[in-house]
Amino acid sequence: MKDFHIFESTKNYSKKAEWIKDMIERLETHISQKLCIKIMESCGRKCCGISSRKYAKQFMSESKSAKEFLNKLNESGIGGGRLRLKGKNTITGGYDRCYCGQVKKTKEPFPTKTYCQCSVGWYKQLFESVLGKDIEVELIGSIITGAKTCEFVIHTGLSKNKKIFNKTKA
Repeated sequence: MKDFHIFESTKNYSKKAEWIKDMIERLETHISQKLCIKIMESCGRKCCGISSRKYAKQFMSESKSAKEFLNKLNESGIGGGRLRLKGKNTITGGYDRCYCGQVKKTKEPFPTKTYCQCSVGWYKQLFESVLGKDIEVELIGSIITGAKTCEFVIHTGLSKNKKIFNKTKA
């Protein structure tokens, strides 16, 4: 947490992003990549608010299919608005802009995707709370590392568990 006073005292979000980028680089030099990812996923899980999870659960209970469920999430803007079923149990999703107020004003790209494991944790928290089971999420691209969009692959097993969808019209 070297020089935390810089982060804490400034209202300049570019400087805050620079401090976070430096902090992530320091973290990566002192602990394993696996632990860095675990820390950032944990942050993302906390960032996935109760209202997003509540609406997602409601949409799940109102939906007859995985596609209908994802359409409801997209219409509400939960999860970036680009969630699509790919194959039998995979969802692709992403963001067209960085939603993280801590780093979205970065002037320099982050050298690794470690910080964006936070979004991995966010998606995990959202879908695990709805599905009631562990899922896997892959980070494919990240805006703050220089990509045009953030891209994720979410492995859920969603369509294999057809009992989770209502069979009657709500």
